Amino acid sequence: MTMKRTSSTKNSTKKKQKLVTEDSIDYTKSLTSEDAETIESGFEELDNADHVEEIKTQAIKKKAPKTDKENKSSKKTKGKSNTVNNDKPTEKPNWKEFKKEKQELRVKRKTQKCPFYEAVVKAKKLWESVRRDDCPKEKKESLLDELFKSTKSHLETMVYSHDTARIVQWMLKLGTPEIRSQVINELIKHVPKMLLSKYACLCVKNMLKQGDAEQRKIIIDSLKGKVYSFTLHTNSAKIMDLIYTTYATPEQQNTMMHELYGASSILCESPNVLSFADVLKNSPNTKDIILAKTKDHIKKFVLKQKTSMQTSLVHNLIYEYILYTCGKDCDELFTSLKEFPIELFYTSKSGCYLAMYIIWSANSKEKKAILKQIKTTASTRDLATSEYGYLILLTLFDSVDDTVLVKKTIIPEILNNIDTIATNEYGRRVILSLVAWRDSSYFHPRDIELLKKGESIKDCKKDDDVRVKELLNAVSDRFLQHIQDNPNFWLSNGSIAMVLLGILKSGSGEKLKEAMTSVANYLIDPNNKVEDKDVKVPVYEHSGLHMVLRKIIGHDKNLVKNNETTFSEILSSIITADTLKSWIQCNRACFLLVAMIESDVELAVENIKSLFSTTMINLLKKQKFSGAKVLVTKLNSKAVKK
Repeated sequence: MTMKRTSSTKNSTKKKQKLVTEDSIDYTKSLTSEDAETIESGFEELDNADHVEEIKTQAIKKKAPKTDKENKSSKKTKGKSNTVNNDKPTEKPNWKEFKKEKQELRVKRKTQKCPFYEAVVKAKKLWESVRRDDCPKEKKESLLDELFKSTKSHLETMVYSHDTARIVQWMLKLGTPEIRSQVINELIKHVPKMLLSKYACLCVKNMLKQGDAEQRKIIIDSLKGKVYSFTLHTNSAKIMDLIYTTYATPEQQNTMMHELYGASSILCESPNVLSFADVLKNSPNTKDIILAKTKDHIKKFVLKQKTSMQTSLVHNLIYEYILYTCGKDCDELFTSLKEFPIELFYTSKSGCYLAMYIIWSANSKEKKAILKQIKTTASTRDLATSEYGYLILLTLFDSVDDTVLVKKTIIPEILNNIDTIATNEYGRRVILSLVAWRDSSYFHPRDIELLKKGESIKDCKKDDDVRVKELLNAVSDRFLQHIQDNPNFWLSNGSIAMVLLGILKSGSGEKLKEAMTSVANYLIDPNNKVEDKDVKVPVYEHSGLHMVLRKIIGHDKNLVKNNETTFSEILSSIITADTLKSWIQCNRACFLLVAMIESDVELAVENIKSLFSTTMINLLKKQKFSGAKVLVTKLNSKAVKK
């Protein structure tokens, strides 16, 4: 079968023929020399394009971070020249000479900076020998004398540096009276400038301590007109407070306070002007100026929480200002002071009074914040054992209606530190305020009157009786349990025994009975003795404890009314014939027996009388002291009545 060619096949064969003829044509014959060069350069670029990827990979390798090994190797080779001389080995540097040169350069620089550098180096060597404990006294005196001579002309500059200031302080501490006096005389005219220095102010502190009265007067007088600025300064504030509380005379204290009032330029110095109220009374024409200036000073002091606000000077100033104004126009001041930690104020008397005013003027929310802050800083024990801080706790007990919060914040720390607090003179008042609220038997009338001042200021909705009862219920059982477990502690001296009396008088129930039983058992044990005027005596013969025991027995009348077990009943029931025989030979023990008979507790009287046989009465009559005679009289009167 034969196929016919179509037109399309013919056309395709023609095109192929044309292509073949086009490929076989030689175009180079028609090109110029310039065109030939262009074509050759194009071929070279095409050849180079094959290596593009290889160039890229090399660039990436350069940018990639080095490994640890590569870094170490680079560090080793760092600093070395690229060309290594294989013929000559590298020489090692002489480090000893290098360090010596460095040291010499350092000394040279210090010498240029400090002209008396050599004197300082010598002084340091002498100081190192002087301050050693094993340095003999005679050698120490000669070294101190040499030290003073070598530094005498440089003392003014030495006090401003940390290391050399220590040398000056040691000269004041260990030097002879002559050396101390000469050092102080060299520095005394520079005191105002020294107070502003971090290290020199410590030298001023030693100068005040070691100097005599005349030198202290010169130092304090040199500060006239600068008290306010120095009290405001960070470095000098504490030194100013030390001067005011320890070294200044009453007249000098008045002068210092006048400057803080802003009245030193207005008032004539007078010993009769003792307070802020007196200042304003003596200057009625300038009263508004002084008030405005004092308020401005207080605002600036409040900003210095860590320095000025911790000084008695500032506490006095703010307290007297509040007293004069009666708290009026002081809302802004109180708001600022309430943000401070309450422990900031218990370092001084006026500071504690100021803290009391802050608590009285606070609302419930602010009181809650104060309590939580005390709990956070765990400062209850410090406040309780502080000379004035206990008043802050007493104020909180009187002013906070939320007794549940008081039980959670303050009471636990008191209960956990009973021994420490009861041993302290001021801590005992905290315990007594919980068990014997404002009882004049335990508190000075001054303290009671001071606490009553807040009644017109404080914002309280709960009655005092309810608040006192709630706090008593929170602590009574724990106190009684402590007495039961540790009667020896509570009968160790008369002061602690007074707290024992307050706790027992406020107690009730089975816990009270157990506590009194423990005390009675400790009392009759002849082996238990306490010190009284450097002599060991039985517990009942101690003057202070004897008085407390008689008061405990005297409280039995109230216990009888409340149907409680009395101390006389417990004590009389455990007294044996041997105990009685030893008691009737002691004066104070006889008075205890008399007190139990006078208590009119029938069971106690019967127990005592049953112990007195004819032999005991005859032995009692032989005694010549007053206690025995009174006891015989009481026994006879009871027998006659029957």
